[in-house]
Amino acid sequence: MFEECFGDGPFVFRINESGAGPQLLAQVCLERGWREFNPESGEQWNLWWRTSGFPVSHHRNLYAWQYINHIPKGSAICRKDNLVRYLRCMRKVYGSIYDFSPHGYNLPLEYTKLAAECSRGGRLLSGKNDVSNDRVMEDKPIWICKPVAQSQGRGIFLFRKLSELSYDSNTIVQRYIEKPLLIGGYKFDLRLYVCIPSYHPVTIYMYREGLARFGTDKFSLNDLRNPFRHLTNSSINKLGPGYTEMKDRIGSGCKWTLRQLRRYFQQAGISDWLLWQRISSLVILTVLSHVNQIPPTVNCFEFFGFDVLIDSSLRPWLLEVNLSPALSNDCDADRSVKKPMLHDMFDLLGLPLYNTGLAVFDIWLDDSSENNNEEDKDRTKSAAFKNTLSVLNAAGRWRRKHRKMSAKQISSRSNSAVRAKVRTVSANTPKIVNLPKVNLHMPKAKPNYDVNKNASFVKMKYLSIFYSFVLQFDDDVKKINSRKWGNGRDWNFAPSSEGGWIRLWPVSVEPLNRNSNGLSVKQMVSKIIKFTKSAKDLAKNHPTASECQLNEFLQQEMDMSGEIWIPPV
Repeated sequence: MFEECFGDGPFVFRINESGAGPQLLAQVCLERGWREFNPESGEQWNLWWRTSGFPVSHHRNLYAWQYINHIPKGSAICRKDNLVRYLRCMRKVYGSIYDFSPHGYNLPLEYTKLAAECSRGGRLLSGKNDVSNDRVMEDKPIWICKPVAQSQGRGIFLFRKLSELSYDSNTIVQRYIEKPLLIGGYKFDLRLYVCIPSYHPVTIYMYREGLARFGTDKFSLNDLRNPFRHLTNSSINKLGPGYTEMKDRIGSGCKWTLRQLRRYFQQAGISDWLLWQRISSLVILTVLSHVNQIPPTVNCFEFFGFDVLIDSSLRPWLLEVNLSPALSNDCDADRSVKKPMLHDMFDLLGLPLYNTGLAVFDIWLDDSSENNNEEDKDRTKSAAFKNTLSVLNAAGRWRRKHRKMSAKQISSRSNSAVRAKVRTVSANTPKIVNLPKVNLHMPKAKPNYDVNKNASFVKMKYLSIFYSFVLQFDDDVKKINSRKWGNGRDWNFAPSSEGGWIRLWPVSVEPLNRNSNGLSVKQMVSKIIKFTKSAKDLAKNHPTASECQLNEFLQQEMDMSGEIWIPPV
């Protein structure tokens, strides 16, 4: 049986290469009843979570019961230089809807363009220290330099003069947002968590809860060298002298939950409904900027951390997208957000809780239950066999599609294609039954064999079993051919929510037409433009409407079948 291939259970998780990784992630996995991978035991893993990406070979060699936390080419938007380039291209095609990221330059390639931009206004930013030049400097924009290959705020600095710019690797330089929204005089940004279980069809979820990350020194443009005033990275600010102090309005530490932020907005009389709808649009448009480059894949997902800054006019700005966002457990805000987020994300993906059985394929069977009689166990095992066989057939089909066969061969219903399917099942799965060798040129209708003339009763019994197996196999393949398969779930019918995860895209799911999968990028962008405009008009035309009323109006306007993403209060 399949249990012999997978082991005696439970679900096995693997973190990075050596098992070293975020303690919170390991804790969540253990709480779900999973077992940590032991390379010396020779057992198979079911989930492999890596901070960095996977080589292409890992994606090609996945079994149907294995999952990884990265999609091929899905991390492209996490490189700062790629993100600047993608958003610039989309801005040229679709216009101002993509004006949500500070204008930037990729250095050294675009150094001359940066110099030309800095020289606008009649004089180049030089290093002269005369009084007139200092006055000009106060009116000149501030730039922020970010090394492409660094993370956690390392290597970032601000400058006004071009002569202050120095770099020794690929770098981006962006206009610095000089008027951020402040709380108690402190700058902050948002860390939002986004899960993409599928790019074919495009399916995007964002978690309701998130983090507001504060600088630990009060914001001031008079001091550009102090990172605790201008950078909100927690890895930097937890080392600052003001981290443990009771700061104005924000208290000690450097993090709030989005729930705390929204309560502050309510107390301050800030209407924030439109802000969150703009952020939803920002996330979707960012993902769409590179969606055409993602190949069809199965059994993988992507988990992003979006960093968004809010300026003084309540306009959101995308700062960067993080691959494998930090799962540290430094404070109460981390624990209250990240732990339930991981549990809900695994539920969204269909990964199991051991004490309730495997949610995706029902591979593991709990034979220790005293309440189940033998007949129930046999019935459960039979259902598990059928479900698992269907999944393994799907995996084989995808491998053949992308490695050996052309589109014409895929659609062919010839006998050779049937034989290839049977060979794939027998090569990639455990041997379940010893099937007799038979001629695959079988009639469309079940033949009426004469037991006395054609074969013995035993041979006919095996022929009947095999014939039923082939027919069931063909039905399963037909079902799989009618959908884009991934992660054990049909994302053409993505749930509107799972725990705290809310579906951003598609905004509606059409069960019959499934047109969310067939939309081009242009059509999807057009729909988000309509979404943003509708939200803006509703906020303007109904200033006294409650949040629930605005949500209902927007759902009707956009014919939405899901929920409106907005953080909790």
